[in-house]
Amino acid sequence: MSLTYRHASREDADDTLNQILDLIVEGTWDWDGHTGTVRRSPNWYRMLGYEVGIFREDVFTWENLIHPDDYAAVMQHIEGFIKGENPTYCIEYRCLRANHDYMWIRDRAKIIERFPDGRAARIIGAHLDIQQEKRLQQELEAKVQLLQRGKIRLEQLIEDKTRELEFKNTELKRRIAEIEYYSNTDTLTGVANRKSFEENLIKEISRAKRYHHSLSLAMFDLDFFKEINDIHGHATGDRVLREIAQAVQVNLRGIDLLARWGGEEFTLILPNLALEDAMLVAEKLRGLIAGNSFDSSLSVTASFGVTEFDDDSVDTLLRRADAALYQAKARGRNRVEQQTKSDLAVST
Repeated sequence: MSLTYRHASREDADDTLNQILDLIVEGTWDWDGHTGTVRRSPNWYRMLGYEVGIFREDVFTWENLIHPDDYAAVMQHIEGFIKGENPTYCIEYRCLRANHDYMWIRDRAKIIERFPDGRAARIIGAHLDIQQEKRLQQELEAKVQLLQRGKIRLEQLIEDKTRELEFKNTELKRRIAEIEYYSNTDTLTGVANRKSFEENLIKEISRAKRYHHSLSLAMFDLDFFKEINDIHGHATGDRVLREIAQAVQVNLRGIDLLARWGGEEFTLILPNLALEDAMLVAEKLRGLIAGNSFDSSLSVTASFGVTEFDDDSVDTLLRRADAALYQAKARGRNRVEQQTKSDLAVST
């Protein structure tokens, strides 16, 4: 590696580096495997149209911006690179911009530090905007096809088709968004449904394994909910479910997921939280529900079961959370209980 600069102090070097990062077209990033933090240059935000520094400095930000159709290929590529299976990292994919459109970027990276087992401990990389390059490539391919078919008035045809496609794409995006919403949302409470929960849990388990992050799962059930329906009616029961779901939702982090499991039972995915912190979250939510005043004749409490991912399958993780919830109910309800892998092994 050739040396372009030599500085008298670290402060001078930092100043030069930050000035360069603020000028170059590419958006740069720096992932620290020791802490899980990712630092991004100002131009990374500007390239995608976001306010500089608006995102948390973690991998969730980047992964959640990747186009769903490109996600699997990108994850396979980065995992192979981190483990040392791929000697180089360079891949093209689409990222979500602030205006909700996707743009093509070319992502390149270099490992500059490794753990003793060979895994990457620090990676620096850069995202380059190749949207124009992709657009020109697609236009050229379209023109070649038209020429091969002997079409005339090529420019007029492209213009007409572009207008038609823009209209159809707008309508298609609207309908896809509507279908996706209803397929992933519980229509009564407005939170995620069971299908969405299961898909996200699989994704978060993969992410926990990939980055060695903590991951906790909680299940909670409204106590004596059948009595609410029997005494006050199903309309009141539905209102209680909606209000509790909304109250819990606004007290979660942006990366957490609340889902209705079925009936009066809900689930919580808590990424990057160890069991002890997840217990604190569950206790906070338990108190929130117990303190929620619906009307003078109605009070509601909830029982919580919490567990932490420990190299589990989806089924074993759910079974352990359910066992903790059953334990909370058996010990008097309106409480939070936990189950670890060793706890479940002893009880079974």
